[in-house]
Amino acid sequence: MNDYVNMFKRFLPQTAVVLTLQKPLPKEAILLADIDGDQVEELIGAFRYQEKNYILILKKVNNEWQPLLLINGSGYGISDLLAVPIADSKRNTLIVGWQVGTVWSEFNLFQWIDNKLVPLLAENVVYSKLEVEDMPSNQGQDGKYELAVWTYDTGEAYKVEVYRFNGSGLVPAKDVYPYYFNKVAAYYQELLKTNDCSFYWYYLSDAQEKTGDLEQALLSIDRALSHGFPYPSEEILLEKRKQIVNQLGHNNPNSQVVVDQKRGDVTGDGFFDIVSLAADKIEGSPFWQNITLVIRDGKTNMYERIALKENAGYHPTLFLGDFTGNHIDDILIVIDTGGSGGTIYAYVYSFLDGKMRQVFDADEYNERSKYAVNYQDQFKVNVTSFDSKKEYTLDLMYKGKEYLSEIYDESGTLKAPIEGWVDPLGGLYPIDFERDVTYELMAIQEIAGRYHADALGYVNNVLKWNGHEFISDRQNVSIFGANLNSN
Repeated sequence: MNDYVNMFKRFLPQTAVVLTLQKPLPKEAILLADIDGDQVEELIGAFRYQEKNYILILKKVNNEWQPLLLINGSGYGISDLLAVPIADSKRNTLIVGWQVGTVWSEFNLFQWIDNKLVPLLAENVVYSKLEVEDMPSNQGQDGKYELAVWTYDTGEAYKVEVYRFNGSGLVPAKDVYPYYFNKVAAYYQELLKTNDCSFYWYYLSDAQEKTGDLEQALLSIDRALSHGFPYPSEEILLEKRKQIVNQLGHNNPNSQVVVDQKRGDVTGDGFFDIVSLAADKIEGSPFWQNITLVIRDGKTNMYERIALKENAGYHPTLFLGDFTGNHIDDILIVIDTGGSGGTIYAYVYSFLDGKMRQVFDADEYNERSKYAVNYQDQFKVNVTSFDSKKEYTLDLMYKGKEYLSEIYDESGTLKAPIEGWVDPLGGLYPIDFERDVTYELMAIQEIAGRYHADALGYVNNVLKWNGHEFISDRQNVSIFGANLNSN
């Protein structure tokens, strides 16, 4: 390697210094790796010149080394420099980590695309330690490397996450958790032999939970809570404990009843997941309590339980389909409230940025959907939608003489002002209007007149995902028809 070091130095300014990698043993930050995919190794190195850091890549052309590319760096030293398959199992990705503080570094990934080296991440990732490996899931290795990112917290404790590149960014690689977090658990178990600290127990519990060892994770979180000054806080530890207990409860088939269950790929990894609504049954009643969304990952067989904001009601149902246009099944949950207005609780969950996220809440929709319903002279009702800035006029003549004579005089003038209202969401239906395999949501709200049973029609909103939220794509009002007199 000395010959390559000397060759690299020949291309540097006179006062430039080759940077040194400190771990696992000190050595010059120089490597040979094929970056551009031509099966010929490039010579890659890091150097410092005039108080700035750089990466220089040399390529051999006609048996002579020539400069190919210069990359500006940051910080005051280099922590990591390696090339492994990250984005493509058949082509190397360059990983560069710059030292920016005593325990802090920042890395980015670089890929050769269209004859240039392109950063794969929009921003550098801050970290303290980095381990890179083609980690096995229960399906084996896939030829692409995962990144274990250790971020310093306190003492010798680190927050650890394992990522993979999914084509647009880094996402948690949950299918390899059982493999890697066994190593993390062993790290904290060794520390706890001589340091009985709440934060080590907390991070041990986190590692054990990610390996699927929930019983031990619960014991560890209880040890963290037993300390006089629990870390990170008593509230966080109690929430963590609740999460583990819920997962343990799911493993007990007698704990809850599965009310509805669907099968589909809701995480985008190509494996079918099992999505369920589990709840507690009220004896002799159709009412359900503690309704919980449960997702069993088809690739890892690990469970994720998501508590719903409104978790009690009637006839809870699931629907899986793509609402956000990312070709991944999203989850629609609808629960009847049991109220006299026939209203519902409804939620949509979508796997975005590597995490299951709630992207629709019926309560939030109701809050921003404001209406006014006002009776007018000459047997009319105006329905105003403030959100869409539209007004609809309903003709009440179909209501018949008996109804109209109660509220209008013979000239068609209102006897007294009357205001109606629009109910909260009463129906939410998935419909693929454009037949593009991406569903829209049809939201339906009943228009009431003098009292709830005095129904005047419905406000119908077609909701469409705009990349950030569901917005009204179009709105209309439907009314009831009059019965034709039979001759």
